[in-house]
Amino acid sequence: MNVVKEVGKKVRVLRTARLGPKMTQEELAQKAEISVSFLSMIERGERAPHLETLTKLAEALEVPMTELFSFDSDPERLDALYKPLVDYCRKQSMTRRDVDRLLAVAKSIFS
Repeated sequence: MNVVKEVGKKVRVLRTARLGPKMTQEELAQKAEISVSFLSMIERGERAPHLETLTKLAEALEVPMTELFSFDSDPERLDALYKPLVDYCRKQSMTRRDVDRLLAVAKSIFS
């Protein structure tokens, strides 16, 4: 397993697989205080980010840093885990504001 490539894939997945609007590379790079080109190279597995950069990326993505190293070899299994939550949100026709409120409740419960 190439850890650099796996971390890059994970960063891209976390950036794009959000319940609300997807975060662009520009937005994530700005939040993490790195250049867009560096973020792009990280996501493609071409550059290995330093620990400080990984910390900034995790904070910008609002995930624990360990999540960047949580590689699930079976994405369908991961999708199945979250499917009931996504289905519920869709069934309720949640707005962005509703999703933000739900996330705030979840963060207060699980933090």
